[in-house]
Amino acid sequence: MRTQSPARTLLGVVGIAAVLTASACGSTDETGTAEPSRDITSTRSAPTETTAPHPDRCLIGELQVTLGQASGAAGSQEIPLVFTNTGTRDCVLHGYPGVSYVAAPDGPQVGAAADRDGGAETPVTVAPGARATAAVRATVVQNYPAETCGPTPVAGFRVYPPNDTGSVFLPYPTTGCAQTGVKQLSVQPVTG
Repeated sequence: MRTQSPARTLLGVVGIAAVLTASACGSTDETGTAEPSRDITSTRSAPTETTAPHPDRCLIGELQVTLGQASGAAGSQEIPLVFTNTGTRDCVLHGYPGVSYVAAPDGPQVGAAADRDGGAETPVTVAPGARATAAVRATVVQNYPAETCGPTPVAGFRVYPPNDTGSVFLPYPTTGCAQTGVKQLSVQPVTG
């Protein structure tokens, strides 16, 4: 009786596995070109909901966002964000806008985004041509130690209306803190 070496047995097993794998993936036609297997099945996920959860909310495309007149307070500036409805329908702003400093109009965020700072979240219906506001408080970052703040020039704000992923850039050249552990901005909810 002849015995095969372990290496030869392993090569035989690998060869059989390769043939089985190739046959599971498809077959070849008369020219030797591989054809895909005919019994491939795919699953389709359930259709996604196309209706917006809040169809009455104001979207960035129907808003003009501007900065109001800044006023000084002890160690900070309060700057109103003004949301003007430029659309043709009433829409609702509810909650806090997203606000952060950015290095350039399309540039990276500088430091931490604005913290939400109290106030009641009341839905505000904004008619075409009407306005709503939210106050942003910007700390004078020169009051922080340089090693804690990491003072960095900023070009302005990146602003997201409440419950929207679209944004706008608003010029407001100043100095921000590059360190994310510093509270440099806070924002109030939108009011009528």
